[in-house]
Amino acid sequence: MKNWLVLLAIVGIAACNTAQGVKKDVAIGAEKTGEALQKSGEAVEHALHKSGEAVGGALKKGGDAVQKVVE
Repeated sequence: MKNWLVLLAIVGIAACNTAQGVKKDVAIGAEKTGEALQKSGEAVEHALHKSGEAVGGALKKGGDAVQKVVE
């Protein structure tokens, strides 16, 4: 009977430690996911800015060409 109580106590302690470990793992995973999302958002912002500049430059050149033809 004594062995069963010891075994039950050990299993209970292990379960508590496992639950705490899972909570820590989830917190770390959420933090890393947030960092990755922030970095990818910055990359998308940079890419959109660059493509916006390229489109703007092309439109300006097209407008200049049309203006020269009109003159």
